[in-house]
Amino acid sequence: MTNKSNPDLFRPVAVPSSLQPYVRRALVANADERVDMAVDVRATGYHYFGWVWRGRWQGEVDGETLFDSDVDGRLSLTGQIGKSVVTARMQREIGQIFLEFSALGHVQLLGITGAQVLKNPKAPHVLNPALAPHMEKILKAKDMPIDARMGLMADVLSRLPKHSVPDAMILAIDRMEAADGNIRISEIVTEIGLAERKFRTDFETLIGLTPKIFCKTLQLNRAFNQLLMDNGGDLAGVAAQSGFSDQAHFTRAFGDFMGKAPAAYLEDVEATLARFVGQSRG
Repeated sequence: MTNKSNPDLFRPVAVPSSLQPYVRRALVANADERVDMAVDVRATGYHYFGWVWRGRWQGEVDGETLFDSDVDGRLSLTGQIGKSVVTARMQREIGQIFLEFSALGHVQLLGITGAQVLKNPKAPHVLNPALAPHMEKILKAKDMPIDARMGLMADVLSRLPKHSVPDAMILAIDRMEAADGNIRISEIVTEIGLAERKFRTDFETLIGLTPKIFCKTLQLNRAFNQLLMDNGGDLAGVAAQSGFSDQAHFTRAFGDFMGKAPAAYLEDVEATLARFVGQSRG
């Protein structure tokens, strides 16, 4: 991780009520000072709608720049990243809003599946051209305060035609999230009465991750959040609370997911990453 300047850029703000069925949280950056920083990004299990009205935001996957706001526009939809090495770069004075969708919010609100976004950050209206006239209302916004920008986004997005998703899929995800991922997929499909093979296929299409990896992401992000709150804390205790059989199993899983063992990773973690990953399961 390299960063020439590392202010605590992002702060959480209230999600407008009209978006709450589809959006879990909102983060805002509004920096008047020039920023030049790179942040290692890790999967949270959720998708993000981004609006950059000032400065430059780039998304790199395995060393390749896949999205550059200077080239690809001011709106982006970013998806799941699995084990790829992903870096977010921010430059100049930054003005940016990120909305973190619920697990199915991107489908319900934008009509875009996780499979469409997988390792493929694009403007929403590129992935779904029917959104173009709606997104244009955001792109044409003049200078305005943050709360007015959030209000504009909420007004535009809440007025979009909604897309239905299967009730059984909603119930299954509710069970996964309630257990922070510490649950067997076979238990869920039996309880809800789903055909397991079809459920796994439909889930991966909608979310962009397999059910197993989605659950593991929830489980590890919950553990990461606990480590952040405890400033490292008791690894054995965090492992037990997160549903791992023992500390060794947790350390291996964490290293596989984050790229480093917990202690080494916490030495490098900085505030912006904590905002995106640690607070996600708070």
